[in-house]
Formats: sequence, structure tokens, C-alpha cells
Amino acid sequence: MKKSIVFLSLLTAASLLFGCSPKVDGEASVQSVSMICGIGSTGIADRFAGVVSPKSETKITKNNEQAVSKVNVKAGDTVKKGQILFTYDMEQTQLDLEKAQLELDQLKNTLDSQKQEKASLEKERASAGQDQKLSWTLEIQEADTAILEAEYNISSKEKEVQKLKKSLKNLEVKSPVNGQIQSVNEDGASDSSGNPLPYMTIVETGSYRVKGYVNETNAQALAEGTPVLLRSRVDDTIWHGTISSIDWESPEQIGSSDYIYGPGAADSTTTSSKYPFYIKLDDDKDLMLGQHVYIEPDHGQENQDDSGAIQLPAVYISDADSSPWVWAQNDKKLLEKRSITLGEYSEEADTWTVTDGLAAEDYISFPDDSLQAGMTCVAYDENSFNNSSQPMENMNGNGADSSMNGAGSAADESSDSNGGGM
Repeated sequence: MKKSIVFLSLLTAASLLFGCSPKVDGEASVQSVSMICGIGSTGIADRFAGVVSPKSETKITKNNEQAVSKVNVKAGDTVKKGQILFTYDMEQTQLDLEKAQLELDQLKNTLDSQKQEKASLEKERASAGQDQKLSWTLEIQEADTAILEAEYNISSKEKEVQKLKKSLKNLEVKSPVNGQIQSVNEDGASDSSGNPLPYMTIVETGSYRVKGYVNETNAQALAEGTPVLLRSRVDDTIWHGTISSIDWESPEQIGSSDYIYGPGAADSTTTSSKYPFYIKLDDDKDLMLGQHVYIEPDHGQENQDDSGAIQLPAVYISDADSSPWVWAQNDKKLLEKRSITLGEYSEEADTWTVTDGLAAEDYISFPDDSLQAGMTCVAYDENSFNNSSQPMENMNGNGADSSMNGAGSAADESSDSNGGGM
């Protein structure tokens, strides 16, 4: 009888340690193994959607004082440096020049007359009596004021004439770079903020960068200088690069519904900001403008075994050298200590190969002294990274929508070219 009691006691103790945990007060945050593995050692969701964009773009502005007589290119055309993009109306410019020159001549004639009048007033004052000199002096001062005003008008008109003469020599606006015409704005349209769009935009071809977005909830996953992997969405091609910049000065406001799939609309309390970041590529071979890719901080995962085995970050594993186990969610959504079997250890990636005891669809918790077996598990990535809901290609960062407009904008490295030649 005593042996039976001892056996039952040992069995109860074992069940409390591994597997059959009674419910206790408190909650434990858990995260899917599929999300943790393959994204580095931090356990943070650091896979981002990216798009291949031009390394730089050139904006061609138009002189609004001149009419365009001919546009030689359209959106999508490939242009070479020095190629004529559009031509100003020479006839109208010539008429404007002739008119300005005539006005300048009239101003000069007026100035000559005013100077002669002043000279006449000075002679009259010299011959006038002492009691009349004050009156002549006042008239001379008025003449001086008129002369100064005329000289100023002449100076302004001379600048206008020179500007028009220069315009006649620069009626042909040429491309300053080799590239592709991204847009032509002949109608003078404005962007969503009311700012006028450039007359033309040229994106340079032959050299690319990648643009992605990071939001304020996962901003700590990226930093300038971080090496990254870029994965193709259609095959196993991988490119390498480095984060060259993160534009913290240009946030875009988005609602929580842009990140989390499910019911509920964004409001003022559920909005987040996302920030564009740019990647300098080590090699852009076989990349295409507008191509969408995945972006991952490079933790050495490219060299990990890709046979399907789980590569679990070492920080999640307790007693790895003796009796390895992890805090895992059981089928009753309660926290338990689960024994696992380990394979090889990767010192470079700081990960263990889990050969038994854990599946990709399981949920585990980051080890913490406050955890107890039997706590209620809360899957904080359940909505944004649920394998049964939306595919990964529809997400960016913490589930952000990855839809982006083609090449995107390269505002921080774009250049302006004034097509007016002014």
C-alpha cells in the first residue's frame, strides 16, 4: 500500500513538472514557433515587406512663365543623358523679349528727360532770389526721387530682358541622367497635400535600392548599418544589403486595421506610425524595378539547416546542456514545462536544432522568473501572424500591409532639375 502511495506521489509530481499543469492565477504571453524561427534570435517579428525602387530620381520642373510647344517623351520611355525632353514656345518668348526691350527703352528715355528737367531746375534756382531758392530746392528733391525710381525700374527691366534672352538659348530642356520617365505632369496636377507635382520625374535605371517600412512597435528591430537578407517571393533567391537610412522625419499614420486582420476599425487610439527605410544592395543582379521582396535582419539564418528542422533561439531553452525544456502552451491553452530533444548548436546564430518535442505550430513563452506552470496563455501574435488567416506576403513588420506603389518615392536621395534654365 505504501509503495502505491509513493508511486502516485511521484506520478503527480512528474505531471506537474511536464505536461499536465493545473490552472493557476496569472497570464503568460506566448508566441508561435513558426514566427520565432528563421527571423533571428530576438523573437521579435522582424520580417518586412520591401519593394525594389530606383536608387535616385530626378525631378524636372517647368518655368511657369513659359509655354511648352512640344513634349518629346511619355511615361515609361527610356531616355539618355542629354536627350531633349520638351521644348518651350520660342515665338511667345520672342514676343515677350521684344515687349520687355521696348519697355526698357521707354524707361531710359524717361530717365533722360528727368535728368534734363533736374538740370533745368538747378539753373533756375541759381538765378532766383534768396526768398525763392527754397521752393526750387524742394522741386529738385522731387526730381531726385523720380530719377532714383526710374533707375530702379530700369535695373529690374534689364534683368527681365537678360532672363528672356537666356530663355531663348535654353528652349530645349534635356535629360540630365540616363533613366526612365516615371511621370509627365502636363496638366499641372498636385499631390494629396496640395503641393504641385514636378513637370517630369525620371528614375535612374541600372542601379536599385530597396524600400520598406518599419512601424513604431517594431522599430527596435532595425538600425542604420544593419546587414539584411532580401528573399524573393517566387523562388529561393537571396540578395544581401545594408540599411542605409531610416526616415524618422517622415512618418505615415496608419490605423491598427492595417496591421491586424479581423474585426474592428482604426480610431484615434489605435493608430500607429510607419517610417520608410532604405537598403543599399551589395549586388542588384536579377532584380527588377518594382519587384516585391522580403526583408530580414541578417542573423546568419541563410547558413542554417533548411531541411525543415526547427532552429530555435537559445534564449528560449532552459537547461540546454542537461535536460532541455521550454515554456510551452498545452492543448488547454495553459503554460507547461515541455521537454524537448536538441540536435546541433549554431554558435554564429545562437540557435539549437529541435529534433523532437516541438512543432512549428506550437506556442512558447520567453523564459521569465515570474512564469508558473498552469498560467493562462495569451498569444499576442494570434491575430497578426495566424497561419490560418492571412499569408505572410500580405504583411509587413507586425502584420503591416505590404502594398506599395511600384517604385515608391526616393525623396531623401532625389534631385531637382529646373527645366526653365533660369
